[in-house]
Amino acid sequence: MNNNIFSSSLKASLVMVAILGLLFSTITFSPVTVAREDQITLEIWDNHNSETRNPIVEAAIEKFKEKHPNVKVKRTSRPLADIKSQIMPAVGDEGGPDVMTVNAGEQLMGPLVRGDHIVNLDPYAEEYGWTEKLYSPSLWNRARYSEDGSTMGRGNLYGVGFDGEMVGVYYNKEIFEEHNLEIPESISEFEQVLKKLEEAGVEPISLAGLKDYRIFHVYTLVQASVMSHYVGPNATQDYLDSIVLEWDEEMTWDNAANEEAARIMQEWAEKGYFIDGYSGLGGTDDLEIFKAGEAAMFIQGSWYSADIANSDVEAGFFPFPPYEKEESLPPQLGGMTTPTGINAHSNNQDLAAEFLNILITSDQTVELQKDMAVLPARVPASLEGVEEGTLYYDLLKTWNEVHEAGNVAHYLDWATPTMYNTLAEAGRKLLAGTMNPEEFVDTIEKDYRTWMKEKPTA
Repeated sequence: MNNNIFSSSLKASLVMVAILGLLFSTITFSPVTVAREDQITLEIWDNHNSETRNPIVEAAIEKFKEKHPNVKVKRTSRPLADIKSQIMPAVGDEGGPDVMTVNAGEQLMGPLVRGDHIVNLDPYAEEYGWTEKLYSPSLWNRARYSEDGSTMGRGNLYGVGFDGEMVGVYYNKEIFEEHNLEIPESISEFEQVLKKLEEAGVEPISLAGLKDYRIFHVYTLVQASVMSHYVGPNATQDYLDSIVLEWDEEMTWDNAANEEAARIMQEWAEKGYFIDGYSGLGGTDDLEIFKAGEAAMFIQGSWYSADIANSDVEAGFFPFPPYEKEESLPPQLGGMTTPTGINAHSNNQDLAAEFLNILITSDQTVELQKDMAVLPARVPASLEGVEEGTLYYDLLKTWNEVHEAGNVAHYLDWATPTMYNTLAEAGRKLLAGTMNPEEFVDTIEKDYRTWMKEKPTA
C-alpha cells in the first residue's frame, strides 16, 4: 500500500471540505416568507356610508374578523365623488386599498380595467357561486368589461354589489280606494287611472322636473313597455344591452318605439298628469309631496322605500305595466348598488374576495336588509316574516317578478359620458312642449353618435 498516495488524497479531501465550508459560510439564504395574519391589514375604500348600507358593511367586517381575528381591517368610507378622485392616483402608483368602490362604466371601472388596476372576479364568482345566488344576468352585465377595457357590458366581471335598486310606481292606497282604482295592467289602464285622478282634482303623479334624472327614469319605463309590445321583452333587453352598455355602433336611438314613448310622456304633461308646478320642483320635493298625501303616485326608486314607509301615507308599489294587458312584464328599470372590486396591486386578493363573499351573500346581510326594508342582492328574495300588504312586501314581490322575467332596463344616461345632461335638458324641453318627440330622439341620437367617435378602443 502506498501511504504517500493515501496521505495525499486525504489531505486533498480535507482541503476541499474546508473550502466548501468557507464558501457556504459566506452565502446568505433568504427564507421564503409568508405574511402571518397578524402582519396583514385588509384596507377597504367604499362609498357605502348611508343609513341603510353602512351597517351592512360594518357587520360584514365584524363577521370577517371572527374568521380572521388577527387580520386588521382599515376602512375609509366617503361620498362617491371623493372616493373616485382618490382611487385612480393611488392605483396609478400601484398602491391603494385591497377592496375598493369600482363604479360601473367610464366613471371608474373602464379606466381601472384599461390600466390593469382591477382583478377579474370571474374565478371568485365561480368559487363562491355569486352569479347563481345573486341578481339576474342583465344586471351582472353592468359590472362586466372586455379584457382590453374597450367595451362595457360583456367580458370579465370586475365588480359586485350587495343590494338592489328598482324603479317603479309608489301609490297612495287610500286615494286609490277612495276613487275605486285598481292597479293598472296596461299603459291604457294606467292612463285611465291618470285621467280619473285628474278629473277628480287629485294630482296624479308627483314629479320634480328640476331633479334631472326624474324625467328620464319615467321615460325609460315607458320606453321599455312600448318597445316590448313591438319586439318582445327579450329583444328589448338585447337592444338596451347593446346601446346602453356595449356602445354598439350598429344600434340607433332613432326608432318608432323611442318616439312613441316620448310622445306618451309629452301627452301626460299636456293633460296635467304631472303635479301642478312640477317644472319648478327640485331635490326631493316630489317625494315630500307624495309623503304628505298630496299626490296619488310617485314613480321612483326603491331607495325611497324607507322614507315612504315611515311617513303617514299607506303606500304600495307596483311595476310599470306592459303596453297591453296580459303581455309579458317589460324590463323594469333597476340595478345593483355601486359595485365593489379588488385592487390588482393588492397582496391580499383571496382575503379580499372572502370579505366580499361575506358582504354580498351572507344570511346576516340579508337579515339586515330585511330589517331596513332594502332590496337584497340574493334572489329570489325571501318573503318569510314580511307582512303581506306592506310596502316592503310589495317591493320584494315585484323584485322577484322582475328577476323571474330575467330582464332589467338600464339607466339610459350610461350610454355616453354626456348623456345624463343631454337627457335632462331634452326631457325638460319635451315635457314643456318646446321640443317634439322626433327632436327629442334625434338629440339623444346625436349625443350617441358623438360618443361612437370618442369611445375607448382596444
